Amino acid sequence: MSMALQTFTVFPATKGLVTSVPPHMIPPDALTTATNIEYDTGGIRKKRLGTARYNATAITGSTTVTALADFWRHGTTLAPTQDFVCASGTRTFKDDGDGVWDEINAAWGTATNLNTNITIAQGFAVFSNGVDAPRTWDQTTEAALGGSPATFSYAAYHLRRLFIAGISATPSQVNFSAAGAIATWTGVDTGNVIFDEDDGDRVIGLSKPFHGSLYVFKGPTFGGVHELAGLSPSTFNRTKIVHGAPCVNHRTIVTTPNDIYWVSRYGIHSLSLARQLGGDTEEAYLSTPIQDLFRAYDADDLGQAVGFWHPTRNVVGWAFTAAAGTTNTEMLLYNYVLKQWSRWVPSGFATASCMVALTPTTQVPRLYTGSYAGRVHAWDQTTLSDENAATAYTATAAGPEHYDLGKGAGAEREKQFVAVTTYFRPKNSSYNVTLDVSIDGATATSYTISMSPNLTTTYDVTPIEGRGRSIKLTYSQAGAAEDMEVYGYSIHFVSGEASSLERP
Repeated sequence: MSMALQTFTVFPATKGLVTSVPPHMIPPDALTTATNIEYDTGGIRKKRLGTARYNATAITGSTTVTALADFWRHGTTLAPTQDFVCASGTRTFKDDGDGVWDEINAAWGTATNLNTNITIAQGFAVFSNGVDAPRTWDQTTEAALGGSPATFSYAAYHLRRLFIAGISATPSQVNFSAAGAIATWTGVDTGNVIFDEDDGDRVIGLSKPFHGSLYVFKGPTFGGVHELAGLSPSTFNRTKIVHGAPCVNHRTIVTTPNDIYWVSRYGIHSLSLARQLGGDTEEAYLSTPIQDLFRAYDADDLGQAVGFWHPTRNVVGWAFTAAAGTTNTEMLLYNYVLKQWSRWVPSGFATASCMVALTPTTQVPRLYTGSYAGRVHAWDQTTLSDENAATAYTATAAGPEHYDLGKGAGAEREKQFVAVTTYFRPKNSSYNVTLDVSIDGATATSYTISMSPNLTTTYDVTPIEGRGRSIKLTYSQAGAAEDMEVYGYSIHFVSGEASSLERP
């Protein structure tokens, strides 16, 4: 038996969550669990930021916040006015930056209609839900949307026109208003475009304007994505660019400057990836690394999933309902710069709606989510707890099952494990991280690592004891308002038997 001490190093660890293949087959620096984790520059695993209640007092009746939007209006001056707007229960509200929701309309909406949408267009917040006649608010006056348009579910503001869809009488049709007049729905400058009627689908969502075009999504049965190009009614034209991947709802369509993402019953998709494959979606799952995690979500509740784009954190994300659940209790996030997935589970609330808006006081982009209990939560808080620092959450980063440690220490060779070196960014002398070590799949042994600042080292050597052919390391941090930032690790061991001589 060789008695030389060997080291297997995973540093820097640069890959994200991979759950679609067995844990011993993924890359050494990938993760099998990445809960409440976000990735810093270079893929460093760190605890996500915290949350706070934006409105200290819940909206009366603790009703579901079904829609949120950040509404800026310049009017006739160069100094804009910012208001948050929301729909909750059977009312609509505005907030002028003080964390208090003031009623706009006391009798609009359906209490739990998660098909509610708010579109900012031509100096108005336009409220729609497919059931009630659409309403508008210009930061002063609340009124019906003029021109008697069809009752619609969702809209997009493009070319100074309001494009509307989700119309019961014409499910495959998108109507558009006159240019510069969202209250004009008749005349030569108005009209509609029909998208493959009687194909077993309906128009289920619209993108925001993207590189001069709108993208129209059909579903929920067979699916397809159409590009609506052109600058005027006489030049509008449609082209089907993606076949399959039926979108589950309008609110999962996330438009960014460089891509459009959406959720189907099969996975999460990217328009740019689908186009690279010639419109064939069979291989165009953005969610391929986490397909089994996605498929575990309740398919019957994908209709209430909701997505967002957070530009300063380089992520797009979606809130989903876990199996056997009834509310969106967790999120999947994709860092499109690093191409890494993670999973977030807030403590104490669930996500019915969301927006990324400029914080009224600092004008910094922040994620806001509407709950099922009359509250809006402001994310990206530097205090790493949920619900105004009242609720702790656990960040967990688990690596693969390491069998092949190289240098002759292959999968069948037995190893005597003696230590783990953890590389990290020091935080605070009172912060501890738990390291769970499992050998050959046995019950893990827990060790404690201090995140105490140290002037000479950014690592900790943890003596361990165990004999086997594989090892799995899991790092977790459960402290309220405490942090964790792990760069990677080294496993120290002595090689044993060259191959397995006993039956498993």
